[in-house]
Amino acid sequence: MKFTHAIFALFFLLILSCGTPKSESTQERETYELAISDSIRIDYIGTLNLMDVNPGFEKILFFDPQNMKFVSTDFKGKILGEFSKERDAPDGFGFYPMAAGRFNSSQNIQVVSMLGTYEYDLAGNLLSSKKIPRDEAKPFSGRADAKREIQFVGDKILLSGSIARGEYNKTQPEFYDTYLQLVWADPKTGSFEQFLSLDSASIFQNNMSHEPSTLSASFEVVENKLYVISGIDPFLNIYELDSPYTKLKRVALELTDYRLNTGEDPKKADPRAISYDPSFGIIQKLVKVGDKLVIMYETGYSDQDAIRSRENMSQSEWQEFYTRMKDTYKMRYQILDLEGKLLSDAVIPEELGDLFVSREGSLWFMGKVNAEIEEDFYTLYQVELKYKKLDQRPSFFYSFINLNLIYLALRSFLSYFSPGNFLLWRNCISA
Repeated sequence: MKFTHAIFALFFLLILSCGTPKSESTQERETYELAISDSIRIDYIGTLNLMDVNPGFEKILFFDPQNMKFVSTDFKGKILGEFSKERDAPDGFGFYPMAAGRFNSSQNIQVVSMLGTYEYDLAGNLLSSKKIPRDEAKPFSGRADAKREIQFVGDKILLSGSIARGEYNKTQPEFYDTYLQLVWADPKTGSFEQFLSLDSASIFQNNMSHEPSTLSASFEVVENKLYVISGIDPFLNIYELDSPYTKLKRVALELTDYRLNTGEDPKKADPRAISYDPSFGIIQKLVKVGDKLVIMYETGYSDQDAIRSRENMSQSEWQEFYTRMKDTYKMRYQILDLEGKLLSDAVIPEELGDLFVSREGSLWFMGKVNAEIEEDFYTLYQVELKYKKLDQRPSFFYSFINLNLIYLALRSFLSYFSPGNFLLWRNCISA
């Protein structure tokens, strides 16, 4: 009987010692991270926002919002051209572009505004334009940096098209029922075609009032499919690229500590007001990099900090609070495969700002502006997706426990082979 117990104890202890938790077992897990591979310095006095990078042409396009000026450089940081256009100038595009300008295949700058499509050379000479009569123009919102881009798809241009005020306002359900997220712009005719309604399961269909800026869509075209994130709604929607834009998939995004703004009571909301609340999360952008997707987002504040942000504060108190929020809630990124599976989620590298584009398998980020020292230059970083295999080996604690358990089991087992137990072994075998 004692012999049987010894054998049982041996196997039990061996199984126990080898059976470490799954998370601690030796296994490899795939992950990715953003890694800076190169940088370009651009000497410039003033403010620059990134619009476009073209590695093939080795050209970079910026926008100076203080002077409403387009600035193009080469990859050595040398300025190649600068120009601005008066709002009502014969060769102007109006007050603001709908999205960032972009180099076309002729190395000229393509601009889309609510008044039509325009092509300029680097010096600002208008090469071609297709304009919409002003009385037919729709009040699309504008954006002059890389947070909203245009994409050339076939012979048309695809971009986000948000209209804050139209037939309906944000307090009315009809505003969301009729809202169209994207626009096809035709550079041959200057015409615009709005399309793609909000998903029926979207947070914007919850009969609440939402700020129009939170609806602005980020999109990407991948292998004849249209990938769309509808503003702050934490879902990746995949559609067929061609009309009627059949929905193929809707994937919930696993955003870290994301504080979703579910809207305001329509009866209390001011239909004329347009505001922004940084205490809520926001999804800044979606891009494709190789065979992966990258999402940039802000989490929003904790409940306690959100309450504090709405309190009355002095100028110095507000400055201190704002600085603390920037240090506490940093911009994050996610890397997904093309099916929407999460591969990585982390804070972006400290050197990087929030303006970036994806070009030819790399990301290009504007460097973070030095808030303490006014500098007369900007840095553009080339960033790669770095593949890693995490070797999850057993911890030292579990290794130590395993060795001791094995030692005790063997010691207990071998004790039965001592001379004093010889007769017991012979009787057990004979039986």
